[in-house]
Amino acid sequence: MFKNKELIFFSLLIFCVVFKVNAQENINKPNFVIIFVDDLGETDIGTYGNDFIETPNIDNLASEGMKWTNAYSAAPICSPSRAAILTGKNPARVHFTGHITAIGSHRHPENSMIVPPNDLMFIPNEEVILPEAIKPAGYKSISIGKWHVGPEGYWPKDMGFDENVAGWTHGSPPSHFYPYEDPDKTWNPSIPTMSGGEDGEYLADRLTDEAIDFIEKNQENPFLVYFPHYAVHTPLQAPEELVEKYKLKQSEKDGNKRINPIYAAMVDNLDQNVGRLLDEIEKLGLESNTVVILASDNGAVQSTSDMRPYREGKAHLYEGGIRVPFIMKWPGHINPGTVSNRPTRTEDIYATVVDIVGNEAHANEPLDGRSLVSDFSETSINDTQKNTRDMYWYYPHYAPQGNTPGAAIISGDYKYLEFYDPSKNELYKLADDPGETNDLSDSMPEKIIELRGKLNKWLHDVNPILHTANPKHISN
Repeated sequence: MFKNKELIFFSLLIFCVVFKVNAQENINKPNFVIIFVDDLGETDIGTYGNDFIETPNIDNLASEGMKWTNAYSAAPICSPSRAAILTGKNPARVHFTGHITAIGSHRHPENSMIVPPNDLMFIPNEEVILPEAIKPAGYKSISIGKWHVGPEGYWPKDMGFDENVAGWTHGSPPSHFYPYEDPDKTWNPSIPTMSGGEDGEYLADRLTDEAIDFIEKNQENPFLVYFPHYAVHTPLQAPEELVEKYKLKQSEKDGNKRINPIYAAMVDNLDQNVGRLLDEIEKLGLESNTVVILASDNGAVQSTSDMRPYREGKAHLYEGGIRVPFIMKWPGHINPGTVSNRPTRTEDIYATVVDIVGNEAHANEPLDGRSLVSDFSETSINDTQKNTRDMYWYYPHYAPQGNTPGAAIISGDYKYLEFYDPSKNELYKLADDPGETNDLSDSMPEKIIELRGKLNKWLHDVNPILHTANPKHISN
């Protein structure tokens, strides 16, 4: 009998030790909060030079972490960039280069020169998306907000997330105000994966409440909060007091007349919600062990924002369409106030998270993203010798914001663009001409040959679904 008691005692002791070790391991694993904003341009934020829209919380995030000044989205439009952040792969490699709900007349004009590729329009199940990659390390995960990378059957919980709030097929919310439905009920009557609410409730506020609730409930475990905001995508709607604030600012002598005041109010509200989320993380004592990442899926819509000095906006391969804010904070690992001019892309987020998690993560090979961990210890990164990374885009699609299908490469100081409709190429030296105003293609034929060769080799290697000539095209 005594031996049985000893056995029970030692079994309980071993259980307690193992439980304590496992609990300690979980405590030491960093949490991840990824704030992925919709249609937010680099030039919309104070820390990147905007002096009209007030973004003190995002600015503070940059001052406490690292800000990249050469950050690019994986695509000039939403769906493929989301596929990239979730897989760590270039959209061309995932066969997902277009907008998943772009159908009918939006697919291509009747007399277009090309027919866009018949993409998958969802992330294949064999891809190991981000929550699946780190789940073996004990992470709980939630997707909160815009999904837009697949029809029903390919929504967040189908693809590896533990929880989903407000994520479904469509990317544009029917309304930013409760009950979050199209008042005419003509195309998108409501968000089916979010219930409840109160009159006057604003979508970005509600989603931030959901993020805070998840963190409070899961603070004892390592967690991943993937927070792809519906803001600041159309429809342009914001709390009235904020709209009036920016109308008043715009009426002043030095007010920026290029920025839509409703859009400015949406960015301001977004910033307030970033602040609320970060304050909650600090209040719960999780700040030192939480990696916070803020980025955007593509550039802003040109008609709503001040894109200067960049050219064009969303849906364009010019800088205004693919330049985005990119900020990371991880106390004790990233030096505060760090500024990096090394090129970075959407795919790097996946690669960085997997690298931080370590051996327990199951990466989605081959990755196109680069882990940024090696950059974290530097106080400023301006060595041009390190800016040798070539970056590629394949966007053979037509979009309401700009019917300019094409491909592009940035290699060193130069950017080569190849357009398919009409067929032409352009070359710019970004270091001297970030606004892409001086086309060098006629004066630098050797550089054109070099970069076109690199682009064609890359397209061959990643093997995307390619566009085809439109047999119905009639030349003028």
